[in-house]
Amino acid sequence: MSYTGKIYLSDEGYGHIVRQRAVIEELKILQPKIELTLQTSQHLEAAKRFIPNVKYIDRFNNIVWHKQVNGSPDVPRIREQYAHYSETSKLFLDREMAEEEQYDFLLSDFVYEVFDLGVKKGIPSFGVAHFTWDWFFSKLYPPPLQSSLIYQLIESAHRASRLYFPPFTPKEILMQYRGKAIEVPLILRKEIDHKVTEYKNRFKVLIADSGSGILADSIAKALDSVANLSDFVFFVTDKFKCENENVHYIPATDLIVDYVSDMDLVIGRAGFNTISECIGLRTPMLLIGEAMNPEINENILMLKQYHLGSFISLFTFENELGKFLPSFLDHEYRFIKSSMQKHEILSNGAEVIARDMLEHMDQIS
Repeated sequence: MSYTGKIYLSDEGYGHIVRQRAVIEELKILQPKIELTLQTSQHLEAAKRFIPNVKYIDRFNNIVWHKQVNGSPDVPRIREQYAHYSETSKLFLDREMAEEEQYDFLLSDFVYEVFDLGVKKGIPSFGVAHFTWDWFFSKLYPPPLQSSLIYQLIESAHRASRLYFPPFTPKEILMQYRGKAIEVPLILRKEIDHKVTEYKNRFKVLIADSGSGILADSIAKALDSVANLSDFVFFVTDKFKCENENVHYIPATDLIVDYVSDMDLVIGRAGFNTISECIGLRTPMLLIGEAMNPEINENILMLKQYHLGSFISLFTFENELGKFLPSFLDHEYRFIKSSMQKHEILSNGAEVIARDMLEHMDQIS
């Protein structure tokens, strides 16, 4: 029996696209005739590029958050965005219920209405996330969402059939959704086109921007500060052209993850995709924080606890990276590299999720 499913990507960031792509690839391996439809709006073109051979619907999925220039949450805009959430949520559900296409299951990176929709349609619904929006918004100050709305989101998520969470998910979330939460390994694609670069006798550093380009100005400043480090070579995307002789440019058509395994160090925002890729490929990390971002702060704390990465302030990254790196290599880097080589964290979460979803649907069909 082959299934049909609809996948809802929240209209926020690129990490969701990468995780869902890994799960979709595993679903297609396990059930080659499966038919999938993907719904999103803001990053639809990116989704089409990274997730081929599915149907697409251009439609906003009712979840988004707003950032300031430095990447920290824009609390007033978030409050305004969700001031009438209950009304927009009802409109969303009414529109989805009116859709003529029938599906066997629903999958989302935490569009909450999907779980309500599954109950209304009488079909299973599945969630995949590293953190939940109810947890995220409850950590901001001043709180942008009313407590009643937070409770509404939690109630919706409890209507899911399964909720899958990878390692380093905050313990509060696992406790909140106990009975629904299934802990899985890191969600990482199997088919990575590993690039092997030159510069065998130099220390190779990949500096990765976020998908939304939050670190662009900071990376440009950082490259100025490392111009005299002749024993290093810094890999950046080709939008960061500069006069440094120790900079190697990655073509815009290449995926950053394809270079991770060949690097000695990855420097970037402490987003969960960067973390997952580095842990899965055993490459040490130096992570940049964001003011008032609870996800990023939690990620950094977890990684330092397990000695899998370290932290650099945005100021030091922009202005003093050239001074920081030699000292970092002589001390903390050695411990992080050793921990990376010894850890036993699995990275087949996408396969585990796909198998569990299909087994669950087989049992109830």
